[in-house]
Amino acid sequence: MKSWLNKTVRIIGMPFDMGASQFGARLGPEAIRLAGLNKALKNLGYQVNDQGNLQIRIGYEPIVENNLKNYELVKEAMGILAKEVYQGLVEEEFPLIIGGDHSQVFGSMKGLLKAYDNPGIIYFDAHADINTEKTSLTGNMHGMPIAFLIGEGYEEMTKVFEDKNYLKPENIVYIGLRDVDPGEIEIIRDLGIKAYSVDDIDRLGLKTVMDESISYIDERADQVHISFDVDCLDPNIAPGTGVKVSGGLTFREAKTALMMASKLEKIVSAEFVEVNPLLDKENLTGEIAVSLIERLFGKNQL
Repeated sequence: MKSWLNKTVRIIGMPFDMGASQFGARLGPEAIRLAGLNKALKNLGYQVNDQGNLQIRIGYEPIVENNLKNYELVKEAMGILAKEVYQGLVEEEFPLIIGGDHSQVFGSMKGLLKAYDNPGIIYFDAHADINTEKTSLTGNMHGMPIAFLIGEGYEEMTKVFEDKNYLKPENIVYIGLRDVDPGEIEIIRDLGIKAYSVDDIDRLGLKTVMDESISYIDERADQVHISFDVDCLDPNIAPGTGVKVSGGLTFREAKTALMMASKLEKIVSAEFVEVNPLLDKENLTGEIAVSLIERLFGKNQL
């Protein structure tokens, strides 16, 4: 058991994919559970409080307004998730949110931003998800949550649940980027956000990237949220995800990165997202997600 996690794990299922271009990630929470999540955590010595899936509205046809797809559904769902994450933190449990598309990080972090004044995030993803409705090429809201969290983009979205406290750009670390839009590159550079691409990992080595990331976030944030998108993995390893980009992390690299990240004593919550069973092969990606969660929570660590 990890020393920073001497509390009950509160599993929160987020059956939501209205922020994505392809439907199917709404089935991700059950795929991860069926791959043995609860048993795996119990075998590591944790108490588990599985809250089931949140009751949220979804649809079957995209609705676009102001270059924001399914804005009303996303906004409503994120408020519900933020409240649940906040409640878990108030009850001194560890929120583990399983999704679901990556728009959900907005709700996850909004819960933290209500509970804490200075949280940070380590963001494992092929994509930066920091577009606004003005820079997005698709209107997909799973490509915008970080922008909203730092107070950029559509004003009504930035104010959902907790409108007094924004995520500080200096409290963000990206790991594994390899498909970033031009507008996002400009935002990241202008704000000086810490970001490591897969090319950086190749050039510097994973250990250096993780050591630097951990030191950086530890110096700036008082609490840390781990947000892991399975599309940061190479699609040959994790085929069950919606936005596939070749050249991603290997399983061993991801496992090692999470094991290193888990040394942070400030971790208070985590999420694993973008598992899409409709695109998977015999729930391989769901099983990989569980295996990576196990590594974050201390499996095989001496």
